[in-house]
Amino acid sequence: MAIKFVLQLFKTLLLWLFVTTILILLILLPRGDSKIDYSKSRVEMTEEYEKNITTFSWESYKNNITDFFSYAIKNRSLGQTEYGVSVEYEVWRYTKKSIYILLPSIIISFIFGVVKGIYDFKVGKKAFNLFGEKITSFFLSVPDFFVIIAIQVGIMALIDLGFPHVKLYGSETLSNKLFAIGFLSIYPTFYIARITENYLSSESGRDYVRTAIGKGTPSKKIIYLHMLNNCWIRVVGQINTLVLYILSNLFIVEFLTGYRGGAYRFYQAFHVPKQFSIGSSMNIDIPIVVEFIVLFTTIVLLTKIVSDMIHSILLRREATIEK
Repeated sequence: MAIKFVLQLFKTLLLWLFVTTILILLILLPRGDSKIDYSKSRVEMTEEYEKNITTFSWESYKNNITDFFSYAIKNRSLGQTEYGVSVEYEVWRYTKKSIYILLPSIIISFIFGVVKGIYDFKVGKKAFNLFGEKITSFFLSVPDFFVIIAIQVGIMALIDLGFPHVKLYGSETLSNKLFAIGFLSIYPTFYIARITENYLSSESGRDYVRTAIGKGTPSKKIIYLHMLNNCWIRVVGQINTLVLYILSNLFIVEFLTGYRGGAYRFYQAFHVPKQFSIGSSMNIDIPIVVEFIVLFTTIVLLTKIVSDMIHSILLRREATIEK
């Protein structure tokens, strides 16, 4: 069992290294020379920019790679931002804000998702139960941004009617963080609920369940002590997918709530104006982008390792019980 886990860990590390390296190499692709002769007319400058930016050179690509990694190794840093602070400090400053909402969202989504899945299983497909599987299916089928906007509009309407004022937008107040956590947890919660309900349904037809029912064992005991215990391994195996969903929704939530966290800063660093304009930066902020790529892929890596560790422990416990 231990050897199998170590091999799985090694494969995971190799996959992380491969994916991270490929993403960094894509970012380092040369985008031509964006330097413009500002003595020319606007039309001439635009034509010059469009011509330069579409050129590609393997020599330039090689120089980008060697210069980037040699600088990082020599200085143990990716340099400074335009604001005069180190790239590492800038990334960590914004990432901390995202961590404040990421960790609670993961915990809340998993716990409430399992509870909701148990409830959906218990009430079944009753026609008039709106809080059972129907609401789970609704939130899984409706896009997150639509739900977030609808909630924001509803709260603003209530405030206009005289309800206490709360700050919906920003990242400094407690209400900002609570709303961000809530919005970030919506889809993952119902995803775990659907998974839990499906696993419990698959267990309900097994012989040990029918035997327990025949003996008059209380339904709560059957569900919580036996069925759920047999589902834990598969439910825990969804933690990695849960985190991926939360990370993918992070930018949407930060953008729609004005929460200035890591995902929003990553977007800023990656954003390039569609049209040339005098004085504006026409290049992505490569050091910031690379730092965030390493950060986000590392979060996924650590989540996968933790998920595999818990899965391995549960398997070992199950094997011990069977013996």
